[in-house]
Amino acid sequence: MTAHLSDATRLLIDFNVHAVASALGLAIPDAAAALMYGVESAALTDYQAAIDAELAHTVQPLHAHAGVTALRALLSPGQRVLCIGDSITAYRRGYAHLLRHLLAPHGVEVVNRGYSGYTSTHGVELTYTQFLSVQPDLVLIKYGVNDCKQFDGALGQTLVSLGEYAHNLARIIGAFQRHTRARVLVLTPTPVIEPLVNAHPDISAMRLTWSNAVLRQYAQVALSTADRAQVIGVDAFQLFDAQPDAALYCPDGLHPNADGHARLVAHLLDRLSSHYSQG
Repeated sequence: MTAHLSDATRLLIDFNVHAVASALGLAIPDAAAALMYGVESAALTDYQAAIDAELAHTVQPLHAHAGVTALRALLSPGQRVLCIGDSITAYRRGYAHLLRHLLAPHGVEVVNRGYSGYTSTHGVELTYTQFLSVQPDLVLIKYGVNDCKQFDGALGQTLVSLGEYAHNLARIIGAFQRHTRARVLVLTPTPVIEPLVNAHPDISAMRLTWSNAVLRQYAQVALSTADRAQVIGVDAFQLFDAQPDAALYCPDGLHPNADGHARLVAHLLDRLSSHYSQG
């Protein structure tokens, strides 16, 4: 049945656009999501199942990674990992879903609370209104790409200033440190492919641009904020470099694709393995 889904509909499903309403505290069942996308429930279910099968195959080589061993040593069956962020976190072929497949055999739940279009400012509010109640044992924080949006050309201000971004991340980290027992990881924003993203018709129609020079600044702030809070920082910007490979990105040049996320998870596992091997 998935053959009947248009490319545009697949894209909306891939980034869980229906789940943005969950930020209001509403549970969105698959039947309601199917209505939002204008497809049959069975087609949505089949498409989601096909993606899950892809992910299960993708993670097979990673099960023996030292970082997975480190994660399983940190997390007992029945414990919970929370991933918060924007569409890069929400992506059905993304790092959060790959972690779910890696940790499910160990009895660890991975909760994905990534919402398309969200910034660290949204993250502060949702941390207090929704995320803390999850009571995670490990939380991965990845905001920044939407914070760096510049409307009305490259001279426009970023949607969230660099100082506010640092303050927001510090508040989110601090909230989890004070009110949960969670270990915290901060992932930096990823770079974009500027010629693709800034020429994309849907993006340019909004007079919206991204700059890797700006994204690099936000990535550096994310790492320094993590360091000050004594939590683990993961440099996803440097992983992809300031001129990332288009083969690792979706056609929009904004979102890493399945291959890009597989690389991100491997890098995340390397970082965990290195951190915990050092004591």
